[in-house]
Amino acid sequence: MQSSALASHEQAEQDYLTHSIDLDSHEMAPVHFWKDLFGESAEEAVRLCSNMERLVDGGANSLVRPDIAADDIEINEDSVWNVKGPGAPAAIDFSRRIEAMDAMGIDRQLIYPGYGTVALFLEHNPSAPDYMGFEPGTVDALGLSRTIARGHNEWCIEIAREMGIRGRPIGMIPTDSIEQMLKDTKHLIDKGIRAFVIPNGTPPAGLSPADAELDPFWDLISSSQSALTFHIGTEFPLFRSQAWDRNVPAFKSAHQSLELGIQPYWGSTLGFASEVFLSAMIMGGVLERFPELRIGSIEVGANWVGPLAERMDLWSAQFKDRMSGFLSMKPSEYLNRQVRVTPFYFEDVASYFERFPHLEDVYCFSTDYPHREGGKASKQRFSDNLKNCGERIRRKFFRDNGLLLTPD
Repeated sequence: MQSSALASHEQAEQDYLTHSIDLDSHEMAPVHFWKDLFGESAEEAVRLCSNMERLVDGGANSLVRPDIAADDIEINEDSVWNVKGPGAPAAIDFSRRIEAMDAMGIDRQLIYPGYGTVALFLEHNPSAPDYMGFEPGTVDALGLSRTIARGHNEWCIEIAREMGIRGRPIGMIPTDSIEQMLKDTKHLIDKGIRAFVIPNGTPPAGLSPADAELDPFWDLISSSQSALTFHIGTEFPLFRSQAWDRNVPAFKSAHQSLELGIQPYWGSTLGFASEVFLSAMIMGGVLERFPELRIGSIEVGANWVGPLAERMDLWSAQFKDRMSGFLSMKPSEYLNRQVRVTPFYFEDVASYFERFPHLEDVYCFSTDYPHREGGKASKQRFSDNLKNCGERIRRKFFRDNGLLLTPD
């Protein structure tokens, strides 16, 4: 017979492993499904992307998959953890997504774009014409980007209505002007969207994130208890030149993705845009002014979080007289209170909790489902890595920390 203590422990573990919060998943419909899902406005995107190398030859991440006629693969524990790409269960048909989440032991899930990623690629990647095979000036890239984003956002409204609290589709907010940011965000909030993504490689509306002119936007996000996130795929403009990894054999991508080149240079620099954006926000007092603002940095790894906290604390202390008028806490304390970050499945997350105990609320579980870079059996790999961290830390990672971005 089990002791009551053992039974209690197993029940607690079952709770956070069978009701985890997943802060990164995706819609991943193949190109030939786009018009059915996102409307006739997707036609030009279909034309541009049907022969795009990154989508044709992307391995499991390939979106040009005429062999897929339906989202009908059986949903079971093996398929949800080991089948990757648009052929994975519920990658296309979101009437099946909650069943897939149940099989994965996931309670709530942020849902990022698949089709909408093309909008980010067109607007924020200077190499988009080369990759998509069009001459600069022959395609209204910005106009098409906006059309795709609108189609994605309308899809989000429908999915949010169908999935309720379980699924949180991410509204895409272009940041050309404060007025447009406020208009688009308020429209989506009124339609039931509770989480948003903005580009982090370019200053919003051409302003520092800490500029008081942006305060109405931060206030709208905060007062609605919505989550504001950054996601891989918009960091490109941070670097003025795209030559840093060009023509270097060691940096040739083994696999292609619209979001990133899967290679060591990009892996080493993925977090830079989030670091710059968060440094401006925190050191500039945004999280002091808006203590309920919820921020996520998604799919850029988490190895940079601790060093960033140390740097901000160092320089805040160095300028303590100046900063005393803007911050009432250490920068690292704002980071821990209001920012959530998702490590990759292969990171030594246990070492982060050990080295940076004052940041234990930051690190969160995610699957990147159904993308191949999310890894197979990722929950088990995270669980194995954290096996010696204790019940409290494991529960924080798999469930409690992620609730900040997925509130009731």
